[in-house]
Amino acid sequence: MAEFGEQVDRVVAQADFGTPGAVKRGRNPKRPYVPIITWNFEGAPRTTQLKRLAYATRAEAVGGTQRQIEAERRGLAKRLLDKGQRVLREQYGLPRDLPAS
Repeated sequence: MAEFGEQVDRVVAQADFGTPGAVKRGRNPKRPYVPIITWNFEGAPRTTQLKRLAYATRAEAVGGTQRQIEAERRGLAKRLLDKGQRVLREQYGLPRDLPAS
């Protein structure tokens, strides 16, 4: 099981969850910076704004984006270790079935 855990860690580390960023487009003048994630889709850069979040400084917004990306990484690792996610494991090149503990 330890070897499988290392494989999952490697897959999660290689997965592209985007680059954290922030832009100044919030409506509230006290919190003008909104967090965005920049990622590549078929070779073209795309951005996604994290909804309902705004921060006073760009550094806070980038930190919020980084926290969201880390939460996505943890979620992927958790789903890859779920016994019902056989197809997801195959998609990432892992064995279909979990090894016996």
